[in-house]
Amino acid sequence: MTAQRHGVAVVGEPSAHVSDVGLVEVWRARCDAGATGDYVSLDPRLFIVLEPLAAEMALTGRTGPSAASRGRSASFVPAGEPVRLTVQGTTDIRHLDLHFDASRIGPIEGVRDVSVAVPRLMFVDERVQRMARLLEAACAKTGDGPGLYGDDLVIALIAAALSSGNQGRRSPLSDHQLSLSVDFIEANCTRGIRLQELAELTGLTESYFSHAFKAATGTPPHRWQLQAQVRRAKDMLSRGSASLTEVAFAAGFSDQPHFTRVFKSATGKTPAAWRAARK
Repeated sequence: MTAQRHGVAVVGEPSAHVSDVGLVEVWRARCDAGATGDYVSLDPRLFIVLEPLAAEMALTGRTGPSAASRGRSASFVPAGEPVRLTVQGTTDIRHLDLHFDASRIGPIEGVRDVSVAVPRLMFVDERVQRMARLLEAACAKTGDGPGLYGDDLVIALIAAALSSGNQGRRSPLSDHQLSLSVDFIEANCTRGIRLQELAELTGLTESYFSHAFKAATGTPPHRWQLQAQVRRAKDMLSRGSASLTEVAFAAGFSDQPHFTRVFKSATGKTPAAWRAARK
């Protein structure tokens, strides 16, 4: 990405996560009154303001009106689309940037291909904010970082942002309940997870949990688990020479045909074709 900033000072180093589909960075910056920034990314980009601002900030694209806010917001900027940031007064900003490869995200339920070509500036969506907060916390982890768990959150955040406005009206899980649920699914995705386990973990009934999880993530619990299994399969396919049958069983699938169907549905390619494309 190219950036020209005036009156914007980066504070410290960003926490980051390199995903199979893109790059996540969490930045902190201090903006002077009248600060400006001009940005162009070669890849589609999500720009998510994670906490309220002390001064109004505006974003303006190549066409259309600008959008302004002092609150938490999310913006989607297509590849090659220039965007200008202006700040009316002095403020600190904490934001998450996600640059992703649209060809690698695979089919996303409820998202049309045209979505990645249409800019949306400073929209408000609590589901997007929840995914961003979980991803920020994952990036801040010490040691090996978020790993495959971070990859799953990247896909979930992209799906939430591109399908924003399509969620239902049911009450979602709290941040704490969502974190508990996602951590549990990620840690146990290679075995059968009963809905009862997740409901008991969050203190909810099975029916309520299932609806609340989907309201928070846009994805049913079972589909989230399948996505986590696909991520583990991708990791094995890219790192070694294990057979497809070995990968299928290690990732928790009942057999290779089931693995192939789920993997192709999630990525648009069979496991063999996906592995061959990365050699």
